Amino acid sequence: MCLTSEAFALFLTMIGPEAVTSEEAKVTIHATDGDVEWHIVEDRWCTDARETGRTEG
Repeated sequence: MCLTSEAFALFLTMIGPEAVTSEEAKVTIHATDGDVEWHIVEDRWCTDARETGRTEG
């Protein structure tokens, strides 16, 4: 799943800073079902987490 930078920024705003950590080109969202990593791919932010809303683990 990929989002534009604008959509990803809105998504992060809704989650709140306490559940997010970031590095250079990676953002980790600390969800209740586990961490989900998002990576910058060209001009979009993408994750390989399952689109069912659950993370692997």
